[in-house]
Amino acid sequence: MKISTRLERYVVKALSQSLNVQMMERIVQRIIPRYSLHERSGFPENIPIPQQNAAWQIIGDVKRLGLFLKLIEVLIDVDKNGVMGRTIAIHFLPQILKEIEGLHYQYNDPYGLFIEDSSRKTKSWGILQEGKGYDFTFIKIDIVSNSKLVRIYTGQVIRKTYTDLKRIFKSIIEKRNGRVWNWEGDGGLGAFYLPNKNVHAALCGVEILQELFMYNLINCNLNENLEVRMAVHTGPSNYIFDTDSIHNDTLRRLENIETDYTNPNNLVLSRGVFSDLGGKLAKLFKPFKMDNGLFLYRYSLEWED
Repeated sequence: MKISTRLERYVVKALSQSLNVQMMERIVQRIIPRYSLHERSGFPENIPIPQQNAAWQIIGDVKRLGLFLKLIEVLIDVDKNGVMGRTIAIHFLPQILKEIEGLHYQYNDPYGLFIEDSSRKTKSWGILQEGKGYDFTFIKIDIVSNSKLVRIYTGQVIRKTYTDLKRIFKSIIEKRNGRVWNWEGDGGLGAFYLPNKNVHAALCGVEILQELFMYNLINCNLNENLEVRMAVHTGPSNYIFDTDSIHNDTLRRLENIETDYTNPNNLVLSRGVFSDLGGKLAKLFKPFKMDNGLFLYRYSLEWED
């Protein structure tokens, strides 16, 4: 993200004209624990730091750490909610937001953070940092009997069918602010990072099965139904730009659930995902035991009597 000098100046004005140095330091400590302006700027403890000097020091530090947008998110929160019961108006916020929108980021008020606007959909949502760890929810989809299908159908039919599935998967994942991290022809991996990620991933899985049901009725070029298995699991993972190269315990557990415990045309959730679902959504899933006695939760399309 390229931050213009004009945007930097607006943020310096916002800090220096809205907050004293002590409050600036306290606010930055929300994103950089134990942050000390005297330590960072080199001013002796017994000498007050001018407000503009403090503001420029903060800008340099948050830029270096990749936390510039996080600082603006904190300033928006302070403007809306104050600090320790005290109302604080942050000046120049409209100008700051306009500049950031020019960089193709929008402030999402319900989430309380900046994400890419609709013109960009990168695997990092524009906010994840290379090599850092985050909590994600992943959804894995695999085509059932892929080897058999490839053997009995022409390449043209297979390419069309698998491209259709990828389109369905990608469209539904991105509609709920997820991202497709990889696709291997016969299946793929979707990732969710933003708030309510467990609910969004579960809803996507349900919607994909329903969409696939209609696809099989109307558009499928196979002489049989296209069947898939899907699993959803949540846990920590590092982020790197080449998402195909990410391997960790969370993804291995996801693969284990999908491979060993998921039937054709089923969606299976791990307990960590299921525990976040509300009553109506949770009722769609039926618990069952794994070999170790722990529970997973299964959804499948069923005809009503």
